[in-house]
Amino acid sequence: PDEPRDARVVRELLRSMGLGEGEYEPRVVHQFLDLAYRYAGDVLGDAQVYADHAGKPQLDADDVRLAIQAKVNFSFSQPPPREVRPTTANPSYSISSLDSD
Repeated sequence: PDEPRDARVVRELLRSMGLGEGEYEPRVVHQFLDLAYRYAGDVLGDAQVYADHAGKPQLDADDVRLAIQAKVNFSFSQPPPREVRPTTANPSYSISSLDSD
């Protein structure tokens, strides 16, 4: 009852994933909240930069969407296709070169 609403939401999220009380350490809730607050702060900070750059007096939903998309594009990049990787790898870093040392 004295628990903050955000912590209750995280516990409910964990419960919806099949994890009951005692199946995770209590600090998991705090770690998740810290991550969420930091992420939201970063996104809103980036959105404010975009709004300032556009000369807007305040940020709006488009600025937030752009900040989220930029964060997703930067954070979750895909590796190159399998066909490209062998041609771009440096042969001097192969496993066999490590064995010869």
